[in-house]
Amino acid sequence: MPSEVGYYRHPTIHGDSIVFVCEDDLWSVPTQGGIARRLTANPGTVSFPSFSPDGTKIAFTGKDEGPLDVYVIDADGGPARRLTWLGGATAVAGWSRDGKEVLFASDWRQPFRGFFHLHSVPVAGGSPKALRLGPSRSISWQPDGPGVVIGRNSGDPARWKRYRGGTAGTLWIDRAGGGAFAPLVRLAGNLASPMWIGRRIYFLSDHEGFGNIYSCTPTGRDLRRHTHHEGFYARFPSTDGARIVYHAGADLYVFDAKKNEL
Repeated sequence: MPSEVGYYRHPTIHGDSIVFVCEDDLWSVPTQGGIARRLTANPGTVSFPSFSPDGTKIAFTGKDEGPLDVYVIDADGGPARRLTWLGGATAVAGWSRDGKEVLFASDWRQPFRGFFHLHSVPVAGGSPKALRLGPSRSISWQPDGPGVVIGRNSGDPARWKRYRGGTAGTLWIDRAGGGAFAPLVRLAGNLASPMWIGRRIYFLSDHEGFGNIYSCTPTGRDLRRHTHHEGFYARFPSTDGARIVYHAGADLYVFDAKKNEL
């Protein structure tokens, strides 16, 4: 008899659907819960799925043909289409505002392994291009505004719990959209996964001992804690602009930013 228990990770959310990774494939489940439906049966591993802004496509990192590269698939499933041939460490980081390009972090063309920079690649096919934001792994734009926030060294804090060294994750913000970045907030922790939702920026931090979701204003003020996990870190959050989905331990959680509740 098949088990109903799995290890669910790397979730992404749009509308009434959550897509996540389990058993090295993509699965879709309603946001209210229910029976999950398998979207892929790929020979290699998959990770970091991300819904397109209109919810019709899912970009993800795949390893079907050796190296980690960017793939895209219809949100209802079907054959995956490969978009990059880089040969470097690569992780999907989201989409452009107009949904025409997939954003990804990679150490492609960098002198050191793990020295990630952000790039984009057209969904229709074509050559990737660097975003020229310096070392960075994650990005989020101000809704209906010029601002942008990025994460430097912002991987998965749960892999090096309570790390406080020189390569701890930091968040940098360009409030005016002119290319001048400054630190968003200074905390004695490992920060990751910035998400600009409404008038606040949400992110992961473990400065209080465990990885949880916090937020502050774009000025770095009014720090608030929104989740209270103490057994496991909150990991790999993703947002549709209103809700945040993430996993902690083996389970998925949805946080409603507007209602400020799980």
